[in-house]
Amino acid sequence: MREKVLGVNVDVLGKEEVLNIILSWVNDRSSGLKHVVTAYSEFFVKAKTDVEFKQVLNSSDLVTPDGVSVLAAVNYGGRVKGAKTLPGKILAGLKTGTEVIGGRVGETVTGVWLFEALCEAAGKKGLKIFLLGGWDGVAGRAARLAQKRYPGIKIEFDEGEKRVGTDPERNREVVERINKFRPDVLFVSYNPVKQEKWIAKHRKSLKVVVAIGVGGTYNEFVGDLLGAPKWMAKSGLKWLWRLWLEPKRLGRILSAVIVFPWLVFRESLG
Repeated sequence: MREKVLGVNVDVLGKEEVLNIILSWVNDRSSGLKHVVTAYSEFFVKAKTDVEFKQVLNSSDLVTPDGVSVLAAVNYGGRVKGAKTLPGKILAGLKTGTEVIGGRVGETVTGVWLFEALCEAAGKKGLKIFLLGGWDGVAGRAARLAQKRYPGIKIEFDEGEKRVGTDPERNREVVERINKFRPDVLFVSYNPVKQEKWIAKHRKSLKVVVAIGVGGTYNEFVGDLLGAPKWMAKSGLKWLWRLWLEPKRLGRILSAVIVFPWLVFRESLG
């Protein structure tokens, strides 16, 4: 089910639905590269001021809710349609907040989950996976761990973060290496926004079935970053866990937990 949050598409689907759609694309291989975005609240805030990024998101084939706050915005949007007054809109927000705390807003589809699920499927089906980006050798470590954890997976990687996206020659080298391997799934781990724009820019030249930007997923997969406890992730408190682990993310987290809900509420006022 496709919804809109702050003018950006969001596909509200369960984990298994998303996985089955992606695997159906891999099996088909006839319709060109499919771009999947795992979108968290910062993406929607950024899209308000970055027209190019908004276009990238809305031209993607699948935009999954990578965060409880995104699902909360969808739920609030549906509930607030019947609220004609300001008190009614506030009440709708309070009800949505109660659902968030109780873990009842729906199922997120995060980059980390999707990475692990697709690697597992690749191991069973002998699919090709390419890991692009990452820092300090993490793509190589993630590739080796995936080979160990999912026997049968075919995987290659390129960790060249430097100059990718700004150096045309480096971009050509990366695209040529990816195309030589012809992966079923390409994971791109650059900074959020940069990775989505990179995929969109090279969409026509990449010989790939599915491309997904995954941010710091490699680090979480290999254990450099501890995943939030399930109860925190389910109740919308994953941001607090990440802040504790990485205090330098304060600016980004404030954007996610303060600016994003304010923008959603303001839009509901018309």
